[in-house]
Amino acid sequence: MNTAHHKTTAKLGDEDKSAMLNDAVFYEILFALGVSEHEASDYCVWEHLNFSRMGHARALIAFFECSKEKRKWPDDLVCEDYGFPARPVELCQEDRNRLNKDLFHLSSSRLRHDAASKPWPNTILSCIHKRSIEFVQFILSSNCPAEIVAIKSQWQPLLDILRSGHELRIERFFDRNERDSGWRISTGRRLHLGLSELTLLTPKMSTEDGKSNGG
Repeated sequence: MNTAHHKTTAKLGDEDKSAMLNDAVFYEILFALGVSEHEASDYCVWEHLNFSRMGHARALIAFFECSKEKRKWPDDLVCEDYGFPARPVELCQEDRNRLNKDLFHLSSSRLRHDAASKPWPNTILSCIHKRSIEFVQFILSSNCPAEIVAIKSQWQPLLDILRSGHELRIERFFDRNERDSGWRISTGRRLHLGLSELTLLTPKMSTEDGKSNGG
């Protein structure tokens, strides 16, 4: 029986910390910065994807900013558990307000938005992208504590894509025999500033559009 879930993070052994790194932390970065195959003109899918990415970004902000001494809950995992120094992510106050008031919180402050201000900004993901690169570089370097085992075969390809200037594409599937493909990552579209952006919504071509174009 795995008893790790009964422990505070400070009491986790090196094996458990490494397992959390290669599973939970890797997962959060994938789903904050990565995009899966989807119908780009489906507004509902677009809404699900971007809201989900903001949720994972929020988890990573806490992971990167909180020191071991100031963790909110005793079982919280923070970057300093891996020797990576905690420091504030370079987010403006409005972006922090968005994450605190517009995500997982039904607040009357949402009335402050109009059609122009309601969409999520790209800046949240771009800041997480930059800090994630620093973190992955750290855990793959000799500066990472020797007792922490980062699986290089999964972290190095992720780092290469994050530094490529292209969108991180992710996929995973199970076949009829319930065999797991594992995480598969690849490069997608070229990013405007080389940093993660919101998932794009592509207008759907109507029947009339097709006829006007000779379709």
